[in-house]
Amino acid sequence: MPFLLILLLVLAMLPPARAEVPADRQFAIVFNNTKTDGGFNELALRGLQRFKSETGIDARENVIRTEEESVRSMRTFAEFGIRNILLIGFVNEAAVSTVAQEFPAIHFTLIDGRVDLPNVRSVLFREDEAAYLVGMAAGLASGTGTVAFVGGMPIPPVKRFECGFIQGAVAARPSIRLLRRFLGTGPSAFRDKDAAHRVTEQLVADGADVVFAAAGYAGIGVLEAMAASGRLGIGVDTNQNGLFPGHVLTSAMKRVDVAAYLALKDAHEGKWTAGVQYLGLAEQGVDWAKDEANAALVAGLASRVDAAAAEIAGGAPAVRPAELVPACR
Repeated sequence: MPFLLILLLVLAMLPPARAEVPADRQFAIVFNNTKTDGGFNELALRGLQRFKSETGIDARENVIRTEEESVRSMRTFAEFGIRNILLIGFVNEAAVSTVAQEFPAIHFTLIDGRVDLPNVRSVLFREDEAAYLVGMAAGLASGTGTVAFVGGMPIPPVKRFECGFIQGAVAARPSIRLLRRFLGTGPSAFRDKDAAHRVTEQLVADGADVVFAAAGYAGIGVLEAMAASGRLGIGVDTNQNGLFPGHVLTSAMKRVDVAAYLALKDAHEGKWTAGVQYLGLAEQGVDWAKDEANAALVAGLASRVDAAAAEIAGGAPAVRPAELVPACR
C-alpha cells in the first residue's frame, strides 16, 4: 500500500484536535442594574479589570434589571459560544438554575448566591467573620453602651452579618446593649432609604450611638441618619468609610472583586471547579476597612480588632454558627 495512503488512513483514525475557544468567547459577566453602583457590581468589574490586566483577556458584558432579562442574557451568551458566565447576587439564583440546566457544558459562577448544579460554582462569604470584627469595633467605640444592627431583610447572608456583629460586640464589651431591626421582608427593603432613616432615628432615640447597616443601598440611609445625629455608622460590602467622614467607624467588606478574579483566573488556567466555595478572612474574602477616612476613629481600637482578625484567619473558633448562639436566634 502506498505510503501516502497509509498516512491518510492513520490521520483519519486520530481523534479530531480540540478547537481553541476564541478569547472573545471565553468569558461573560452579567451585572445587575448598573456596573458602577459602588457595591457588588463595581467590585466584580474591578475583579475583571485585574484579570484583564494580568492576561489581556476581556469578557463580554451585559447589564440586566429583571430575572427575565438575566435568563435571556445568559442564553444569548451561551448560544454565542461563551464558555464561562459570571453573575452576582442571590437575585440570580432562579435564573442561573434554569439556564445552567439547559447548557450543562457551560460553567456558571454565581457570587453571593447558591445553586447546586454540577456546572455551577457558588461563591459564598463568611460574613459573620467580617461582622465580628466591626462588632468588636462598635463595642469598643460606643460611648452609650448601646449599639444596633439594621438589616435589609432576614436572608441568610444578612443573618450571618447580624450574628457575627452580636458576637463581636459582646466579646469586646460583655455588658453591651444590642438593638436589632430589619427594614422589610422582600428585596425592595434593600433600596428603601426612607425606611432606613425612620428606623435609624428611632434607634438613636433608644440610645444607640453606633449602628451597623447590612442593608445594601438602603444602608446609606442609615449612615446618613447617623451622621446627621453626630453618631457613628458602620458600612457594609464595600469600603464606605469616606461617605460621611468622621461618622463612619468602619465597614464590613465582602471582597466580590476577589471572588470574580479567582473565578476568571481558575477558568483561564483550567482549574475552575463547581460546588460551593467559601471566602473568609483566611482567603482574604472578607475584612474590616481601615483608611485615612476612619484612621482617627479606630486609632485606639485597631490593634485589638486586628489581633482578633489574625486569630480567626489562623483558625481560632471565635465566631460560632448562629444555631449555637442563643442571642442570634
